[in-house]
Amino acid sequence: MKLIAEKYRKLRPTLVHLADSVVMAQAWKKTHAYMRTHNWYADTLALDISALGLEANAQSWADDVRLIDVCPYPVELIPAAKSEKWVVDEKKGWIAQNLLDDETEKGRLKKPPIRPLAHLTIRDQTWATAAMLCLADAVETAQGDCGQSNPFEARKHKVYSYGNRLMCDWKNDQAWFRWGNGETYRKFFTDYQAFLKRPVAIGRSVALNQIDEEHVFVISLDLSKFYDCIDRKLLIERLQKLAKDYHEDEQVIFPRNSRHLERRK
Repeated sequence: MKLIAEKYRKLRPTLVHLADSVVMAQAWKKTHAYMRTHNWYADTLALDISALGLEANAQSWADDVRLIDVCPYPVELIPAAKSEKWVVDEKKGWIAQNLLDDETEKGRLKKPPIRPLAHLTIRDQTWATAAMLCLADAVETAQGDCGQSNPFEARKHKVYSYGNRLMCDWKNDQAWFRWGNGETYRKFFTDYQAFLKRPVAIGRSVALNQIDEEHVFVISLDLSKFYDCIDRKLLIERLQKLAKDYHEDEQVIFPRNSRHLERRK
């Protein structure tokens, strides 16, 4: 007896799966676990309420995917302390320790040691996870097997991730994401270290063919406001192409209104 219906054996980014309450319920399960264990800020009351009405929520959220006029809620910005010691001062209240120790740091008062965190509702994060479930096989296959140790072979795929690779099974160079269980990501540190070894190995290989090794450099940088500058239209086009190349036997249909993948301002 089959325990899993045939339609769920291979998820696709189509409305058949995106607007399915079973997929939505599993997306909630992964989202709920991740928010409680990894999010810097989590509205635990909202998480508890969503759990109490899970069956109705999963059906409602799945139905909403098909609607043109339903958009994600506006993002809430939550001020979060950076990684430094904070204390409660009798006069100034909750304040960073270094501001108390050094009164000359007037510049820090204009730019306090906090950062804004984008807080999304449980429904919107569940939608995003559902989309991830349906795109997982295509995107992970495009990146290649996580166990690939040859940096030149990994580079041929031209799709990269410095970490947060999904927990997949591999067969004939194709990934299958374990969407039906509680696991989501592989160990970040392991994948991140493997990613860092690639440019070093490639640089050493290139240096062997250079007269002067000083002509070979590895540049490490951090792009300011990277995610804010992503071209969403181009991103959706690239995802559509990846999905269509992977699911050659079926037409891939994203939600009719691309605003489902954007954020209402």
